[in-house]
Amino acid sequence: MRARSLRDLHLAAKGLGFFPKGFGKRALILSNSGGPGVLAADEATLGGLDLVDLPAALAARLKADLPPEASVRNPLDLLADAREDRFGLSLEAALDHADAFDVILMIHVVPFMVDATPVIERLSALAKTAKRPLLHSMMGTLEHGRAWFDAMEAAQVPMFSNIEDMARTTSLLARCYQIAQKD
Repeated sequence: MRARSLRDLHLAAKGLGFFPKGFGKRALILSNSGGPGVLAADEATLGGLDLVDLPAALAARLKADLPPEASVRNPLDLLADAREDRFGLSLEAALDHADAFDVILMIHVVPFMVDATPVIERLSALAKTAKRPLLHSMMGTLEHGRAWFDAMEAAQVPMFSNIEDMARTTSLLARCYQIAQKD
């Protein structure tokens, strides 16, 4: 695969460092903020990813467990006040339906009044046994950002401070996978 820009080369290198074989293009976006979720969805779609519908059983489970205001579709919006419980149950539910997705992109916008450490602890613990590749982007008040990024990357989840870069990396890895499948 030929990189179209230095940025793409950097993103592909980062992604391939975690997932050397790439992965398919069926993606789920899990976010606690609607706007960044939509921006990531736009970038993912432009990059050739398929934002697949949630399986009926997954949607039913999430509708039962999430607040009624949450958007139970792809991208999934857990709402701004989501903490480790909501992030954890949503990722667990998605991983229980891992056959429906090739990759899960997570977005965590950290409000100034929230300590993200419990969210990172829960997600990194789940990531260690995940049956699908996970990528994660954090934005907002990142008081302990370096520690949070390190914890997730130690759990084999590449971290991004930019949702577009996360979605672009995912698209590049899906393209690498498609090229490898043709050979």
